[in-house]
Amino acid sequence: MTINHRVEAERLLASADTSIAAALEATLPLADQQHAAVLTGIITNRALGHAMLARDEEQAARTSDMRDALRLLRGREYDVRKVVSAHIAKALTSRDADRWKAGRELAQALDTADCNMDDAVDAHLSDDGWDPRSAWKAPASAVRSDDPWAATPDVTAEVPEPVRRVIAGHLAEALLDGRDSNVQKWARGIAYELKNVGADLTDEIKQRITDMTLGGDPTDPPF
Repeated sequence: MTINHRVEAERLLASADTSIAAALEATLPLADQQHAAVLTGIITNRALGHAMLARDEEQAARTSDMRDALRLLRGREYDVRKVVSAHIAKALTSRDADRWKAGRELAQALDTADCNMDDAVDAHLSDDGWDPRSAWKAPASAVRSDDPWAATPDVTAEVPEPVRRVIAGHLAEALLDGRDSNVQKWARGIAYELKNVGADLTDEIKQRITDMTLGGDPTDPPF
C-alpha cells in the first residue's frame, strides 16, 4: 500500500499538538507530563521524516515533469530546425535571386536570434549534391519573380541533342557507379545545376540508365 507521506506528516503533527498540550498541562501528574513530552518528541520526529519523504517525492515529480517538458521541447525544436533548414537550402539552390535572398535573410535572422542553422542547411545542401560554399553565394543570374518563394519558372536551354545525349550518358554511368558514393553525389549535383539553368536532362538520364541496366536496342548509336 502506498503511503501518502504528506497526509501522514500532517496527521502526526496534529497528534504532536495534542501531546505537547498534555505535557504542558499543570493539572496532570509530573510523570504523565514527562511521558507526554517524550511522546511529543517521538511523534514530531516521525512527522519530520514523513515531511522530508513527501518533499522528496514532490521534487522528484517536479523533476520528472520538467524532464518530460524538456524532452517535448527538444523534439519540437528538432522538427522545426529540420523543416526550416530544408526550406532555406531549397531557397539557396533555386538560383532565383529573390528566393535566394529571402532564404539567406532568414538564415541571418535566425543567427541574430541565437538559433544558427547553418550546419543543418549545409547538411541538406550536401545531401542534395550541392557544394554548400557555392550555394551560399548569390546566383550570377536568375529569373525574377513577384513571389520570392515561388518555384523557379520552367525554361529550356538550347542544348544540341547530341550534346545532351553525351552528357546524360556520362551522368548515368556516374549515378550507377556503386564503388564511390561521392561520384554519385557529384553526378546528382551536376544534374540539379543543369536543371536549374534550364537544361533538364532527367528524361535522357533515366533512359540511359534503363538502357545500361536492361539493355537497349543494339541498332542504337552508343550515345
